[in-house]
Amino acid sequence: MKRTYLFLSAISFSAITLLSSCGGEEAPTGPKYNFERAESLPDGYLAELGIIKTNIEVTAKLYETMNKNGYSFSESAMLSAGKSFSGSSKQALGIGAIGSDMVYCAAFGQNQSAMSRMEGLMKTAGSLGIAEAFDQELIEKMASEDTTINKSVLLTKAYLKAKDQLFSDERAQYATFMVVGGWLEGLHIACQMSKSDLSNADVRLGVWSMCDAYTNVLHMCDVFKDNAEMKAIAEQLKTISAPIAKITKHAKKFSTSDVEELGAAVSEIRGSLY
Repeated sequence: MKRTYLFLSAISFSAITLLSSCGGEEAPTGPKYNFERAESLPDGYLAELGIIKTNIEVTAKLYETMNKNGYSFSESAMLSAGKSFSGSSKQALGIGAIGSDMVYCAAFGQNQSAMSRMEGLMKTAGSLGIAEAFDQELIEKMASEDTTINKSVLLTKAYLKAKDQLFSDERAQYATFMVVGGWLEGLHIACQMSKSDLSNADVRLGVWSMCDAYTNVLHMCDVFKDNAEMKAIAEQLKTISAPIAKITKHAKKFSTSDVEELGAAVSEIRGSLY
């Protein structure tokens, strides 16, 4: 299970960050940007992306904690394995969402469900032209049983490599769509799983941490507010600010009813996006 979980986590992380490398068109023939010094994006974008990267790890740990503490796996909490997406923006959102579903499956040892979703993820990635963007050698190392390998360092390398492949505003837009899809799907699953049980302190902290990333997601969307689809998604996300605040402002006191309220609002947005 550990090997499968590491592999799927690597695939999920790569999916959320690597879309920016290809978009749906041919790669530029000119020199790559040094993204940290690129003038095309405002200061702070990479910092927001780094916080979301940490949130991906937090989400994976939350699912593991739920599994260890007797929470029941819910197939219905995820998108269907054969879910398809039309249009590049929705495909990007979908890749992020499927990545979250895969990590959830893997954390609960549901390998068949995880693998079926990986097929869907790679099919969607292929339609966007990014199938070759995955660093197979790095993924294999992250999935290996070699205890001498620092998996955290490898994950950081994967992140930095993906970040360097963000060539242009358009590709960074797709990466942001994936961030939104992954975060929203992870929050949806977390709410559905914990809306009736917050007795475990680590589960409570994990749910709070996912909600705390809300402002970072909005800030990333705001970078591309001139994109009509991104602006529309940001407006939808703003509708959950009140239920999010009930949790983020009361880390130790928010209730299952607060989570249920947020979960219902998130489900409504999720339904409209897919």
